[in-house]
Amino acid sequence: MVKETRKKAIYSRKSKFTGKGESTHNQIEACKRKIELTFDNIDLDNDVIIYEDEGYTGYNTNRPSFQRMLKDIKDKKIDTVVFYKLDRISRNVSDFSSLVNEFDNYNVSFLSATESIENITPSGRAMMFMISVFAQLERDTIAERIRDNMIELAKTGRWLGGTTPTGFKSEQIENITIDNKKRKLYKLSPIDDEIIISKSLFHKFLELKSLTKLETYTIQNDIKTKNGKLYTRWALTNILTNPVYAMADEDTLEYFKNFGIEIYADEKEFNGTQGLMVYNKTKQTGSNNMVEKKDITEWIVAVGKHKGIISGKEWVEVQNLLNRNRDMKYRKPSTSNALLSGLLRCSHCGSFMRAKLKNKTVDSNGRRVFDYMCELKDKSKKQKCQCKNINGLEADDLVMEEIKKLAMPDSKFYKALKNIASKSFNENNQNSEELKSLKTILKKNENDISLLLDKIKYVDISLLDDLSKEIKRLKQANAEIEKRIKELTNTDYDEINDTETANMLLNIFDTYFTSFDTLDLNTKRNMIKLLISSVTSDGENITINFIGARNIKDDFSNRGELQTKF
Repeated sequence: MVKETRKKAIYSRKSKFTGKGESTHNQIEACKRKIELTFDNIDLDNDVIIYEDEGYTGYNTNRPSFQRMLKDIKDKKIDTVVFYKLDRISRNVSDFSSLVNEFDNYNVSFLSATESIENITPSGRAMMFMISVFAQLERDTIAERIRDNMIELAKTGRWLGGTTPTGFKSEQIENITIDNKKRKLYKLSPIDDEIIISKSLFHKFLELKSLTKLETYTIQNDIKTKNGKLYTRWALTNILTNPVYAMADEDTLEYFKNFGIEIYADEKEFNGTQGLMVYNKTKQTGSNNMVEKKDITEWIVAVGKHKGIISGKEWVEVQNLLNRNRDMKYRKPSTSNALLSGLLRCSHCGSFMRAKLKNKTVDSNGRRVFDYMCELKDKSKKQKCQCKNINGLEADDLVMEEIKKLAMPDSKFYKALKNIASKSFNENNQNSEELKSLKTILKKNENDISLLLDKIKYVDISLLDDLSKEIKRLKQANAEIEKRIKELTNTDYDEINDTETANMLLNIFDTYFTSFDTLDLNTKRNMIKLLISSVTSDGENITINFIGARNIKDDFSNRGELQTKF
């Protein structure tokens, strides 16, 4: 019988931009010393697995390395978890309690590098829970301080930074003193051309009473976002629900009071001249820091320094109409058996071609019949694009037929992939490693900048200048990184990536295509998206562009592109 051998785990975590606390590197080194002092005959290189999360809160356990550690625990790879302090594991009592039970189920021990705690004896377990309670108390205290700070900022009606709403720009108006420190005060200043558009969207929505119709109206009349893009339902909703456009008057005052929201301004200021400022509207969730709106009852409402452009009565009417429409549960027309959804584009205008069911008819094999229709053609009611619809089932079958041909070992495409996969690019290995490192740093810096911008409205006012300097530094660093990446990739094609692409395609062909027809619909769709970078149609022809096609032009006469005609 083979003796089970499990390893020790070191877990380290640090939230970004705290300006204090131990780095993950220092935490790991302290944990290693603890392991050497506690266990005999430990090889730190072979007997220890390190899990490291940087930039993740201890409030929940949605952290990638932490989740990977939990999986390894369930797979019986770990028998002890070592951490710098208990709050590195969790600051949430409920989460921590669940973790203790989970670790007990798999006979896993806790060990702190800096605290005299363990989870073996009743007294040790009690101590752990006590420390966890204080960790959550600290988090709750910080949250309360942040909200108090938000309230103080709200009283000034200032613009706190970030992307300005359509129709406005940020303008410095004066210096103010808060907490005995002088700080710059900004307000929203109107941009005349954009203000006209924003105001027209409100009035048109009240006329049309439909987001879909408003979207069509903007497309037909070439009304675009300030970034020059077509308006979507999502972008229009963001404008129509933003209180910044509403006048601070009796109607908006009553609207927010009905939700039980505290108004941080004298009611006399709601006189129909100034606009509204609302804080604490969004929050970050999940390991990807996705932004989502908070419930309206959590908003902080104040009177701004800018002029409102929509009367409170109109703005409230828009909100009520949006809510009624939302209750009707708008459902985007779609079909579940369209393999090319999210991939097929119109070659005339570049818009996606979406599946559109044709009544309730089915073909001889019992499949729902549908067409692929240009999205811009549909939204503009044929004014902006006249691309012909194409038969969806025929298009799907045709694309799959061509992919299967290329997957055959005797096809030129398959042979070209084999040729590329077998090439040696040793001279580029150094560049490849540098590129990977640079791209990792670039992505991390971009994430840091995004988090910093979002944090501006929450931190102490005294830290605003420091955050601005940090953002500037990261942007300058990214500019240098992008310059270096451009130097390294300034070739006809990236050979290292060619090899990786070729091996990926070969693996897909060899592993899945012998049994492709037996796969479920979602798996087929995902497989197609792995193989094809784009598919376009002009209403008569379909052009298929395979991933990495430009890299096999010397070996494949069609350069990885197939054009077929209905």
